[in-house]
Amino acid sequence: MAGRLVAAGHQVTVWNRTPRDVPGAEAAPSAAEAAAGADVVITMLSDPDAVSDVVRAALPGLRPGSVLVEMSTIGPGAVRSLRDLLPEGVGLVDAPVLGSVGPAADGTLVVLAGGRREDLDRVSDVLRVFGTVHEAGGPESGAATKLAVMSALVTAQVGLAETLAYADGLGVGRAALLDVLGATPLAGLAERLRPVAESGPFETRYALGLAAKDLRLATEGPGSRQTVTAAARDLLADAVAAGLAGHDLTAVVPFAASRAAEAPTAKEVRAVNPPSAPAADGRSDRD
Repeated sequence: MAGRLVAAGHQVTVWNRTPRDVPGAEAAPSAAEAAAGADVVITMLSDPDAVSDVVRAALPGLRPGSVLVEMSTIGPGAVRSLRDLLPEGVGLVDAPVLGSVGPAADGTLVVLAGGRREDLDRVSDVLRVFGTVHEAGGPESGAATKLAVMSALVTAQVGLAETLAYADGLGVGRAALLDVLGATPLAGLAERLRPVAESGPFETRYALGLAAKDLRLATEGPGSRQTVTAAARDLLADAVAAGLAGHDLTAVVPFAASRAAEAPTAKEVRAVNPPSAPAADGRSDRD
């Protein structure tokens, strides 16, 4: 994304927690020095804690009249907390994106932007460098829209991974199942997972650990009743515990298959859950 800004002719200064050079951009030794004098400061990090830490470190460099554009997936509550951190006169736009490494390099991300009208107008030309801008509404609306979208997309992918494992148990060939799904509204997702089902996970483009974090954020807010998404969240949490956090989300396909293979059969379940002892009249509580 920084490379896209350089290519568009912007003067770009970068700072990364893991040092990395961006051709055409100046590398700063600290977050505060990266932000110093900038009209627009962009954060793109892994989770709410990382964003809070980096913005706190950058505060000495932020000046009145600048705008912070927060593009991570952190949820509306974390964006609200950022607003409280910022000095008077510093604008804030929450603008998380849809898309991974390829679209970021190509400038074809979908940017979900929320904020005050005056702040959105000041950064519109910068956001268009990254791809198509969808204005979601006022402050925190971009962050909220991103969580809602990920609730649908990630949950659907986890669900299809479990369906493939279920089909294996039924003796239904994966290719045959995906062919049938190709004629349904799930066609796009089925085709995305076909290479994984047939030959293994992709290189990491959207890390499974980040997907688990996104669903955790989507299900932890007040009033959240997303039971299906919560089940997908729990499965991904198990995959993270199994060491798959750094793998692409598509690694959920073999993980779901391995879980299905380890699940006890109905007969085994009955064997470890025997009827209770008979009552005094000779009947058990299962009679």
